[in-house]
Amino acid sequence: MLIRLSCDKFVEKGVIRDPIYFNNGLNSIIGANDGANSIGKSTFLLVIDFIFGGSDYVEEATDVIDNVGNHTINFEFEFSGKAYFFSRSTDNSQFVNICDNDYNVVDSISKADYCKFLANSYGFDSQNLLFRQVMSPFIRVWGRDTYDQSKPLKATKNSPDKQGIESLLMLFSKYDNIMEQKEILKEAENKKKAFNSAQKYEYIATVSTESAYKENEKRIIKLNEALRELSDESTKGLEDLSSMQMGQLADLRRQLSNARRQRIKLQAQKKNFEAERDPSHQQFEKDFESLQHFFPETNIRKLSEIEQFHKQLASVLKKEFNETSKNLQSMVDLISTNISDLELKISEISDIPNVSQAILDKYAEVSKEISLLQNSNNNYLTKKDLQATYNDLKNAYNALIQEIFATLQQEIDMRMRQINDNINLSKKTAPYLTIDTANHYDFYTPKDRGTGSEYKGLVVFDLAMLKETPLPILVHDSILLKQIQDKSLEGIIRFYSNQKKQVFIALDKEESFTTATQSMLTTSTVLRLYPGGGELFGRAWNEESEEN
Repeated sequence: MLIRLSCDKFVEKGVIRDPIYFNNGLNSIIGANDGANSIGKSTFLLVIDFIFGGSDYVEEATDVIDNVGNHTINFEFEFSGKAYFFSRSTDNSQFVNICDNDYNVVDSISKADYCKFLANSYGFDSQNLLFRQVMSPFIRVWGRDTYDQSKPLKATKNSPDKQGIESLLMLFSKYDNIMEQKEILKEAENKKKAFNSAQKYEYIATVSTESAYKENEKRIIKLNEALRELSDESTKGLEDLSSMQMGQLADLRRQLSNARRQRIKLQAQKKNFEAERDPSHQQFEKDFESLQHFFPETNIRKLSEIEQFHKQLASVLKKEFNETSKNLQSMVDLISTNISDLELKISEISDIPNVSQAILDKYAEVSKEISLLQNSNNNYLTKKDLQATYNDLKNAYNALIQEIFATLQQEIDMRMRQINDNINLSKKTAPYLTIDTANHYDFYTPKDRGTGSEYKGLVVFDLAMLKETPLPILVHDSILLKQIQDKSLEGIIRFYSNQKKQVFIALDKEESFTTATQSMLTTSTVLRLYPGGGELFGRAWNEESEEN
């Protein structure tokens, strides 16, 4: 429990206030009898929230920082007989300081770790508990927007019902029971979304309607009949080959045909080349004498020199021709090897040498279309299965929620009736909590929509939560309490006082309440505030100075 707090900015008549000590049960912050405002009652309740991990004291009560400056709150808890000392500063509020008993800082931890410490120390056993989420609705202070009479589980002004319902499950240690089912549902939802995205961006083939699915089925039947006809036209059956194999076979056949044509072309080129490659076969010298007989003036010596040049040239060209012939033969050999490889690959797929290329191409085309249509239909069925699975899991999840909440509603409503009857000497209608789904709930007081009755219903709900759950504290500002009629308020104050847990309230106009209420408030007062130097910070900054 919270034992005490102190701050060197808390001042009364110019003197720093002594540490403020707290008790089990009711702890009252009392204002002036004339109802003077802006003396620090609500601000002090925000300090309590600050001690329990809240941030509104820094983020919402900005006028305090503007007028007082940054400051540090020192505070002490006691759990299982052991004292724990902490401090938290407005200028470094994301961290909480671990202190010795003189509030010298020993270490510093994050606000998240500090909240985990509080959750464990107050006996919350949920592994998925969010301490501030479950605490925040029950700290009802002016400016925090957590006093909506119809939505008692709001942690902030815009908190959705879903969050409030999760908080309720955490408070009753039921949240862990449904987390596994919730994770399974989330996984099914993610799969469904991923599949829909793949379909949207055309990463997969699919159809979107039942009629398109049936049209595909009809088309597949016709295409299969076309495949059988193509098979009948071939010398060997093609039906044992897959569409992928047929596509590969058609492609290999085209490569083989091209390779054979290229080899024939090279062989012809080599044959023609070799027929003309050796100019040394042409002999002229043996005819020189006959030529001189007919032409005595012919220069035989000159012709012999030319003939010798031709022989030398032939010797050079012969080497080049031999090299070219060798290269042509290498190319022929290489293509022949490629042809052998293609023939082997074709035989490995299927031994159907008599099937024409046209039939192969058509068979591959039809098989590919069938595959595409089948994939589209299969993906359509997968989409339907994913949606059906998600719907089934969602219904199961909601059924589980309903089963849990049926029990919780009965338990909470019964406790609220008991508290309501205890508070009201004359029978008054008790509030009711109804939960429709995991995302929506209603809270109301039947047959009584008056402002005071609705605020009383909010207080009754909080008291039921204090009794039935590990919730450690309640914080109720005067905005809730002063709307309630005197006799009901007296019953509420008495109920507060009898609690073993801590309740912090702020009220003023003490003398306007019943004698019994005044006595209980006096006994439970931990801080009394008043104008003229008795404000929380020793002054009010909403009043203009005389100089102005």
